[in-house]
Amino acid sequence: MATSKEKDESFRASERSAAQVAVFSQDRGKNSKLGPEERRVILIGKIGAGKSHTGNGLLGKQHFVSKRCWSSVTRRCEYGVGIRNGFLYRIYDTPGMSSPKDAGIDVESDIRRCLFCTSPGFHAIVLVLSAAERITAEDMKMLELLDKLLEESAFKYMILVISKLENDESQLTEMMSEAKEVVELNVKCSGRHVIFGDSKKKIPSECVLKFDDMLTNLIKENSRRGKEHYTHKYYDKATKILEKDKKDYMKENPEIPEGEAMEIVRNRAAEGLSPRDGELKAIDDCCIIS
Repeated sequence: MATSKEKDESFRASERSAAQVAVFSQDRGKNSKLGPEERRVILIGKIGAGKSHTGNGLLGKQHFVSKRCWSSVTRRCEYGVGIRNGFLYRIYDTPGMSSPKDAGIDVESDIRRCLFCTSPGFHAIVLVLSAAERITAEDMKMLELLDKLLEESAFKYMILVISKLENDESQLTEMMSEAKEVVELNVKCSGRHVIFGDSKKKIPSECVLKFDDMLTNLIKENSRRGKEHYTHKYYDKATKILEKDKKDYMKENPEIPEGEAMEIVRNRAAEGLSPRDGELKAIDDCCIIS
């Protein structure tokens, strides 16, 4: 397992690479004044839904470990960055909901921590649903937990990704007719859903491009409301704690600029690596989901 220092170096290398591509894009295109547009996305879903596979498709490269199995491949929130189709995607992959706590995974705490440690928030909350499985009582419990974890405003930022289904809207419509819970969820998301195909290796390009367009429109819609990013209500409380992390980090690494140092400690915290992780978990204990 990588050390905190190795993770920091990896993060800085990814950011430098993204910045270099952004500058290259600016140099080549007179109309690309700001380089690739940023897209911040968090992936949520139950075990085996295909979150990591979805993340790799959005990044346009193999970054997250992805395989079909009955246990959660992603053990903690993980971060990936990549440029695809002119967009700079920053993806946070989370452990599968319903992961057993005896496996050492506290999914709700991990997701909640990721939500209020990242800055400036998320353009989209992507809920990945597998079409290969029936909707069960466990799934309903997961949706109830999401309601409590994210609150109603989150649905203004949510996109449903349907995995393990051929890109066929008529088949999805037929399946939805037998699952009112998914229909209700789709309505809450204002009909924003994208099928991501049934291939283990690659998500069809037309599906990923449809997602790009949907997210672009969603960002425009939320920007008009004056709320481009979904920000957790405990974001400010978490930031005060992370300011302490930043000061400690800069004492150990004085060569790192302040802004970069803050991004590093935020990503550390999102992955559960803050030295003050106990304080972050303690923010509003009454809202921790059991």
